[in-house]
Amino acid sequence: MIIPIKCLGSNVIEWVLVELQGRIENLTEEQTSEIGVLLSKEPDGKALQLTIGYHQLEGKRVPLKKPLAVLNKCERMSHTGDASTSYEVVGVIRNQYLFKTRPRALISKPGVR
Repeated sequence: MIIPIKCLGSNVIEWVLVELQGRIENLTEEQTSEIGVLLSKEPDGKALQLTIGYHQLEGKRVPLKKPLAVLNKCERMSHTGDASTSYEVVGVIRNQYLFKTRPRALISKPGVR
């Protein structure tokens, strides 16, 4: 069976794969939209810093050997009652942000008494 894959338009959004060692836990559901601040130390974006709460991670941008496609499954019913399945390309992943070291704790200055 051949499943068609469609690309809508010529502009496909480029996504990035983020790889962390460990897991991120949310305290509440409101925190799901933003997890931290991502900064690049270099103009080309190869050295990265990710700050999540009081923790800072050092990482780098790594190009993937083979790009990955992000697909959206579309199921349609024809007028005869037959179901057809196709996929639309939503995005392409060509780079990975790799954070493989343990996070460094950020300590603020002690308060003045």
